[in-house]
Amino acid sequence: MSSDVVADSVTIDGVLVGDVRIPESTAELSDVLREVTADGLHSAIVGGGTRLAFGNLGGPFDVAISMRKLNRVIAYEPDNMTMAVEPGCTIAQIHDVLAAERQSMALDAARPERSTIGGAYCAGMSGPRRLGGGSLKDWVIGVEVAGPDGTVAKAGGMVVKNVTGFDMMHLHYGALGAFGVVTRLNLKVFPAASASRSIELRYASAATAHSAAVALLRSQLLPASVLCWNDGDSWCVSVRCDAPEGAIDRLANRMLDLATDAATAETAVAMSDGSVALQPFTSLVELTSGDIIVRLPLVASRQTPVIHELADAGWRVCADLGSGLVYARRPAGAGVEDMRPELAGAATWLALPASLKTGRDVFGPTPEAVGPILQRLKNSFDPDRRINSGRFVLGL
Repeated sequence: MSSDVVADSVTIDGVLVGDVRIPESTAELSDVLREVTADGLHSAIVGGGTRLAFGNLGGPFDVAISMRKLNRVIAYEPDNMTMAVEPGCTIAQIHDVLAAERQSMALDAARPERSTIGGAYCAGMSGPRRLGGGSLKDWVIGVEVAGPDGTVAKAGGMVVKNVTGFDMMHLHYGALGAFGVVTRLNLKVFPAASASRSIELRYASAATAHSAAVALLRSQLLPASVLCWNDGDSWCVSVRCDAPEGAIDRLANRMLDLATDAATAETAVAMSDGSVALQPFTSLVELTSGDIIVRLPLVASRQTPVIHELADAGWRVCADLGSGLVYARRPAGAGVEDMRPELAGAATWLALPASLKTGRDVFGPTPEAVGPILQRLKNSFDPDRRINSGRFVLGL
């Protein structure tokens, strides 16, 4: 395991950070940042530790600042469908609070009991239900961020129609804390579906399975998520559907009929637990086992030959048709040298052993016009490279 968090230490890409500070409020966090910066030290920001494998080789890290005690739901207004949370709130915690009011957010995390909302936001990772509900970036209506000197800045608010500061919310999304430490997120939430079903179909080939998945994606049945994945020599399609209680079984049966009409399936079943349809994704993208995990941007119409190629090369594959992304995983010992340059050049490496990160930007090539802009932003927000140094794009 290349990255992990325990009570009194943090390991990032095999390097132990023994000095762990655990602030319990934004004021305490500001004090810690101010002290660390004044002492000329460099800090790594960690949440639940489920995404520490993601990012470039960074450092040096003298201090790890854990956000796990910044875990309060600051405000929740069910009637306005908004909430404000601290970054250490877990995905499971947020789901539980919302479920009590029959509301939800389509957050698909590998380990929701440990994965934090701040980590999901800063890593920029969304799940298959992005198809129907959008990504976390779309739900953030306000953000609060602390800089390396402890100064706290705010953007946006608690009003859904508010657009003030949207550029700041988007700037910090997926930036791995390169421009500051997120201390609060204001979110819009959504009504929960009354009922959900999972549909799973098994096929003999990637082409057959993917054609059925595309038929479901393009239908008027509005699936919540559509995945195509390999299981040994077989290929499977997993679909989640959400609907009112009185309509869910009819919708699930129509989806089964459509998929089997599009391509002959070896087996086809509907299950009452809607979370089953997400498991091929959540199990593949769990970043804590030391495997290689890659994400490729590919629209559904271009996915079939690629998933077949990856599977033949020994990759475990999960194509998220609704998001236009293909995820693949293999043991670290298999390496990455056999991946076609055309694919490798577009890849984001979600998890790599430290030895394979050397000399590689895990985010892939940065457009020539974008690099200088990111450099100027880093120089503005963190000129001395004190926070999460080196882990973002271009080693920022």
